[in-house]
Amino acid sequence: MAEFLSLSDSPAPFYCCYLLRSLKPGTRDYVYVGSTPNPVRRLRQHNGEITAGAAATRTRRPWEMLLIVHGFPSKAAALQFEWAWQNPHMSRHSSFAAVPFEDKRALYGPSQKRLETKLVALCIMLTLPPFKFWPLEITCEAPQLHLDVQSRALKHNVPKHIVITNSEITRTFEQAMSNIAYLGLPAEGEMCGVCSEALTEKRPWGACGACSATWHLSCLANRIASDSNSNASDKLLPTTANCIQCQYQFTWGQAVRAFALPK
Repeated sequence: MAEFLSLSDSPAPFYCCYLLRSLKPGTRDYVYVGSTPNPVRRLRQHNGEITAGAAATRTRRPWEMLLIVHGFPSKAAALQFEWAWQNPHMSRHSSFAAVPFEDKRALYGPSQKRLETKLVALCIMLTLPPFKFWPLEITCEAPQLHLDVQSRALKHNVPKHIVITNSEITRTFEQAMSNIAYLGLPAEGEMCGVCSEALTEKRPWGACGACSATWHLSCLANRIASDSNSNASDKLLPTTANCIQCQYQFTWGQAVRAFALPK
């Protein structure tokens, strides 16, 4: 059965939330959460190497980037996630009865800028709607942090489609950008395999990466909802989808980003 997520604006080619830790003596456990379309450049800004770093991080330089969360369906989705991660004690998404007492102490306690609080909040958020439905990936720089996050994710029953990897953030960003392929304009006479109407540049469309099938994104989403007997409204989109012709599976984020990239 398909899982569904809300999409409130146009998707961005790459947008992530990140977790920084201060390396300034005496502030080793102090962390900062932000979001950006370019984590490599953003870290340089926070460290004062280039202009436009956040004022809140200037007094605790230098910083290291511990991990990024990426794969958001849109920039607005990433900003929503960022706010909830920055403010778990205020966010409605973190207010649910099933949170163990020891985790509530971290979520709602005074230490909102500590590493432990942010790691607990991250894993709990990933078990809550809408975040748990998104095709997210967590990339950790350090092997030990990777093992820590994996262990926490297992403890909190984070959905298995959310991938946790150990890789250099610079490499992850560069690979993500190089793997995004803009579809361009549909060919003349190209048809939607669901509604059989012509594809146009004005209506979001997609194509299978394994065969010649094409479709309107909205038509494919509606078909998946119908096939899965979902009660989802027309404002909801699947996290994963299968080609209507060859059943090749892909993430919805890949499909919408391919259409949305600038010409």
